[in-house]
Amino acid sequence: MNEPLEQPDGHRRWIWPTAALVFLFSGMLYFYYLYPHRGIGPEQPIFFSHRVHAGVKQIDCRFCHSFVDRSHNAGIPTVSKCFECHRYIIPQHPQIVKERWHLETNTPVPWVRVFYVPDHVKFNHRPHIRAGIDCASCHGAVQKMDRLLAVDFKMGFCINCHRKMGAELDCWMACHN
Repeated sequence: MNEPLEQPDGHRRWIWPTAALVFLFSGMLYFYYLYPHRGIGPEQPIFFSHRVHAGVKQIDCRFCHSFVDRSHNAGIPTVSKCFECHRYIIPQHPQIVKERWHLETNTPVPWVRVFYVPDHVKFNHRPHIRAGIDCASCHGAVQKMDRLLAVDFKMGFCINCHRKMGAELDCWMACHN
């Protein structure tokens, strides 16, 4: 009637460690594949939705990133650029109030950078814009994103696009420092 808690061959002592490992592994799979924030870009100090601006409101990328066709990079729009509209549109929204503080105190917003190009690469948006390459070709469907997702710009990404578009492949002179 009184059976020992542990079998003589030691099978029972492995039940809890095995169950713990299964639980831990299941949790890791959940957070890797199903966690609700997977596929969301970094949180920014002031919330900005490209889905609302570029998607719902259909504002062209170049309205905010106004230097993209005249400079080497698109850059982050200045707070004063945002206030060309938000001085009148939802000026009391909590995120706009935060933004106004940065404007009035002349304090830069500590934006979290999303897109990176390696230091050894010299990339210029200008020829891509002039060639009619849509921003989404490289940056993805930002009009569907509340928070931007980074694209992994590796050499193969660029070469595949250049081949597809029949563009120059002289990488050493054109693309690398």
